[in-house]
Amino acid sequence: MEAMDIQAVESKLSDVTVTAIPMNEKMAVKWTPKWKWSTYLNADTVEWCPIEPYTHILVCSTYQLDTKDEAANGRKQRRLGRINVLSITDDMKEIVPIQTIDASGVLDQKWCHHKIQGYPVLGLVTSEGYLQLFRLVDTDRLKLELWLEGQLGRDVLALSLDWSTNKILNEEPRLIASDTSGTLTLTKVVGNFMRKIGKWKCHSYDAWVTAFNYWNTDLFYSGGDDCLFISYDVRTPLPVLINQSHNAGVTAIKSSVDVEYQLLTGSYDEKVRLWDTRNLKRCISECEVNGGVWRLKYNPNEKSVVVAACMYGGFRLLRINKDVKVMHEYLEHESIAYGADWKYDDRSVVATCSFYDSMMHIGEVTF
Repeated sequence: MEAMDIQAVESKLSDVTVTAIPMNEKMAVKWTPKWKWSTYLNADTVEWCPIEPYTHILVCSTYQLDTKDEAANGRKQRRLGRINVLSITDDMKEIVPIQTIDASGVLDQKWCHHKIQGYPVLGLVTSEGYLQLFRLVDTDRLKLELWLEGQLGRDVLALSLDWSTNKILNEEPRLIASDTSGTLTLTKVVGNFMRKIGKWKCHSYDAWVTAFNYWNTDLFYSGGDDCLFISYDVRTPLPVLINQSHNAGVTAIKSSVDVEYQLLTGSYDEKVRLWDTRNLKRCISECEVNGGVWRLKYNPNEKSVVVAACMYGGFRLLRINKDVKVMHEYLEHESIAYGADWKYDDRSVVATCSFYDSMMHIGEVTF
């Protein structure tokens, strides 16, 4: 992720008192921090397990350049990572990982939304170009075990992935992954194997993000550093549509599982755009969020609420209706806001993480 390889001069964000900001005339929102934890290495992705009874499991992963290796040996910089498995309960006094796995840098991770062969499965992509699947194993203790892996390509960083399963159960689920060569790789899980079933090379530079249409998983999307937002159909070798309306790299794409045809994109141009997937030539609405948008996550309880990780702009809560509006901001992180995810329970618990200060926060949002 080139944005992470550059030494940035950061403006330290001032301490913020969390106050209610009007969501509309009848509803206000409050974001209350509950725990803060140092991740040691630079944190870029957090994901709650969506599968009962493991919704208390949170994985926070990291990505950091090993500058000592370059200085000592004159070799290309290695990218280090660590997968931290956390059990988050209301009565805990501090956050202590139940498992840590040292790895190459992790740039994205997502859970399959149903079990595969009886196990919850976490997919992740790495700085060495691998797509890896980990099973959550519940024997004497909960832990992740590497199950399957495959390399997307040589001399590439794998940047993003998505499962086809967020809405539709599939015994042979698909994954789409993107990399720094601008290529998308479509993979299917068949038995105990990952089978590559398609490749598309449509971006000139880094393909920062890729995502499925959860209502029709033959359709998927990508966004790249070349400012292109591209729509695909697995049944055709060429893109369905190439949209050039973003003013900078396209870095986040998210399909709604509750509102058919609703899709969001985020960009380095500091805007979140709302789309109708039946007409991707022009967005319905766009909203300034005061930072490049790296993650977009729908709240599983408040269906119209989205958390956005806005890089140097901190985190925003957005209200999605016929347009996009900022309803709240969370500015207690002191570095680049990269990771965010909602817990899958009846409360709006949210985990966030930031990069150079190596911090993860967990808070509760009340409406």
